Amino acid sequence: MQPILRAEGLSKAFLHRGRHPMTFRSFVEGGWRAAGRAERFWALRGVGFDVAPGEMLGVVGHNGSGKSTLLRLLGGVMQPDEGRIEARAPVNGLLDLNTGMHLDLSGRENILISGVLAGLLRSEVRARFDDIVAFAELEPFIDEPVRTYSAGMRLRLGFATAVHVRPRILLIDEVLAVGDAAFQRKCVQRIGQFRAEGCAIVFISHDMGQVEQICDRAIWLDHGHVRASGSAAEVVSAYKSTLMEASRKLTRPDGPQAVTFQGRTLVAGENRIGSGEVTLEQVRLLGPDGAATGAITKGQGLVVQARVRVHRPVPPPYFSITIADAGGRLCFDTNSQVDGIALPDLKGGETIELDLERLDLSPGTYSFSLGLWQSDWTHAYDYHSDAYLLEVSGAASKGPVAPPRKWVIHRSGA
Repeated sequence: MQPILRAEGLSKAFLHRGRHPMTFRSFVEGGWRAAGRAERFWALRGVGFDVAPGEMLGVVGHNGSGKSTLLRLLGGVMQPDEGRIEARAPVNGLLDLNTGMHLDLSGRENILISGVLAGLLRSEVRARFDDIVAFAELEPFIDEPVRTYSAGMRLRLGFATAVHVRPRILLIDEVLAVGDAAFQRKCVQRIGQFRAEGCAIVFISHDMGQVEQICDRAIWLDHGHVRASGSAAEVVSAYKSTLMEASRKLTRPDGPQAVTFQGRTLVAGENRIGSGEVTLEQVRLLGPDGAATGAITKGQGLVVQARVRVHRPVPPPYFSITIADAGGRLCFDTNSQVDGIALPDLKGGETIELDLERLDLSPGTYSFSLGLWQSDWTHAYDYHSDAYLLEVSGAASKGPVAPPRKWVIHRSGA
C-alpha cells in the first residue's frame, strides 16, 4: 500500500551556547568572540520511515532522544535541516491538549475555538458539539469557565475536541493517559476507529506496554538516531533489554539479599536489579480467601501485594507487573501508568495492591515479575525478575488463556 506519510533522512540541528559572560568585566576579559561561540547539536540525524493508511507507528526512546523534535518536524512546527517529509493529507496532532485553551472562556466557547483552529468550519464544530461534550463527559460544566475545571477535565475537553476532527494523519504525544481507566479505554477505542477509517498514526509514548499493544510497527530513537525498527513487539523488547541493562549497571553487587514468602532468594544483580532508592518488600500473592498462596484454580481472582520502603526520596514512580508462562512467553503485562493510576509521593510504609478479579490462565506454572520504575522508564529502582510463582489448576486447555465460555447452537428457523 502506498504510504500516506514518509520521512527520508530527517536531520535537525540546534545551536548550543556555552556559559554566557555575566558581567561587563567578563566580556572584556573573554572578548565578544567567546561570548558568541556556539556548538552545533544534532537532535535528529538521518531518521527515515513511512506510515500507510490505517497503520500505527510507535516511537520509543529515553528523554532527549529526539522524539518531540520528530513530532514538531512532522507537524510542520519546524523545518528539517536535512531530509524531507512527504504527507499526502493534512497532519493533525494530539500533542499538548491545553495549548490554546482560554481559561476565562467557557468549555462551550473553547470547543468552538479549538475546533476551528484544528481546521473545522464553525458549522462543522456546531454539528459535532453534542458528541464532543458527551465524549468529554462534561455536560454539567460545559458553560462554566475552564479555569474552574480540574486538570483532568481540561485534558478530557482538549482530547474530545481533537478526536472529532476526523484526521487522515494523526500525531499523538503521551496523551492516551487522559482521565480515569474507563475514559482511557474510550480514547484507545476512538484511536482504533480512526485506524479502521484509514487514518495513519504516529504515536510517541514512554509506555512500552501500550506501544506493543496498539501499534503495528515501532522505531527506537537513541540520541537522534534510529537504533531499531520493526514490529512493535521486537522494538519494545530490544528497548526494554537496554533499560534492564541500565538497571543492572546501577545495581550494587553487594546489595541486600532477601527471601520471598515462597522461600526463593532474591540476589542483587541476578533476579533483583535496580538503583535501590526505593525497594519492594513483603511481596505476596493473595488468593480468594486473602491468604498468601502460590496456587489458584483457573478463573479465580488474585491480589498482588507489595510494601514500599523508601531509602531516599524520589519522584512518584511507576509500578509494573508482568506474568509469563513456564516457557518465558508473556501472558500479561501492565503498570500503574497504562492503568491511569498515579502513585503518590512515597514516604515509606505504603502498600500497593493490584486486584485481578479473575485470572483466566490455562493450567500451568507462571512467574511474576514486579518493579518500581523511574517516571521516564530509564531504569528500575527495584525489579524482581520471575521471582514469584503461581500454579494454576483446572481442566486442561490450549494456549495461555482459558476464558469462561459456553456453546450455543441455534437451529435453523428457530
